[in-house]
Amino acid sequence: MSTASPETGTPGGMGRVAAPAGDSDFAVTALAVQTAAFVDTFERWESRKAFQAGASVPRLRLLYAVHCLGPQKMADLADQLTVTPRNVTALVDGLEAEGLVRRVPHSTDRRVTLVELTCSSERVAAQFEAYQASIAGLFDALTAEDRRTLLRLLTTLHDRMQAEAGCPTAATVLPGA
Repeated sequence: MSTASPETGTPGGMGRVAAPAGDSDFAVTALAVQTAAFVDTFERWESRKAFQAGASVPRLRLLYAVHCLGPQKMADLADQLTVTPRNVTALVDGLEAEGLVRRVPHSTDRRVTLVELTCSSERVAAQFEAYQASIAGLFDALTAEDRRTLLRLLTTLHDRMQAEAGCPTAATVLPGA
């Protein structure tokens, strides 16, 4: 049985919300609800796109980080991927079992283990590019002006969240930029 919200007409109240004209409090609430619904849907959709490209999102991101930055400490990978060290260990275990990465000792610090690619760097790049291209297809329906506006708004919100978390805002590296 569905628990559709009368405000949104969607299960659990997540989804489209029509704000009455001139009601700014409702509009802010509607933005919050719609954003949460979008993020949830996007994460599921993104996972399907990653699977079509040949891996999960975390696995693609780990492989691409090592491809771009070279051998990495597991703790640094956890920070870059915003996951726990335990999750990185599980990801590396799986990728190592498939022969895609290996653990190697650090050249100067015996306590540190690095993760490096054992598969073709071009393979990782091609897989990640296929994934990014499929994600980029979502924005095909937007005009160039809409894409610029969305990029500006997302960057503003990202920077605000980073600032609230006490993280320095770093310029996002955009393909072709």
